[in-house]
Parts: sequence; C-alpha cells; structure tokens
Amino acid sequence: MVDSDIICQVLEKAILESQGIQAQVVGSGRDAIDLLASGVNFDLIIIAMVLPIMNGVETTRQIRAMGIRSKMLGVTACSYERERRAFLDAGVDEFIEKPLTPQSWHLF
Repeated sequence: MVDSDIICQVLEKAILESQGIQAQVVGSGRDAIDLLASGVNFDLIIIAMVLPIMNGVETTRQIRAMGIRSKMLGVTACSYERERRAFLDAGVDEFIEKPLTPQSWHLF
C-alpha cells in the first residue's frame, strides 16, 4: 500500500489484515518503486493519488514501465473523472474513492 497519510495507512492496513491480507505500507511513490526494484513481489498494489515526490499516476506509470504486472488499485479522497481516467490510463486495474471499507476489497 502506498499512502502518505499516516491515519489512512493505519486504518487501511488494519482493514486489510482483518480480511486476512498481509500488508506492507510505504509513504511515497519513490519508496514504492525502490521496494519493487529490490525484487519484492505483491499480488495487489494499492496506491493513493496524493503522494510526496511523485503522485499516484506517475508512480503507477513508473511501476508499469518496470514490467510489474501486479493488480493495482488507485484510491483518492476526491473522485473527479479526470483523476479516475488518468489513473486508469497510467495502468491501474480499478479505481475507488476513499474512505476504504472492508467491502472495498470485493474488487480483488
């Protein structure tokens, strides 16, 4: 999970773990790219739109350019059509609006 908001990190990780999903959290797109470049593999990458250093769309583009085919879920607190389209064009498989709930994970 890539999210710079500490509260979201804690809540979203707790929701995932309550569903039996093991989660690892990083706070920036750069951290996510570095982690993936180290060879760590994930079934699902959850990525927020607003991130320091590079936003979620650019991070998604770079992850896809690395050849990583993990499912990706883009999330944002404000669901504008242009954000949704940018995320999908960059390579996420699904896009949902925060707040995330246990029911959000039915997509994957």
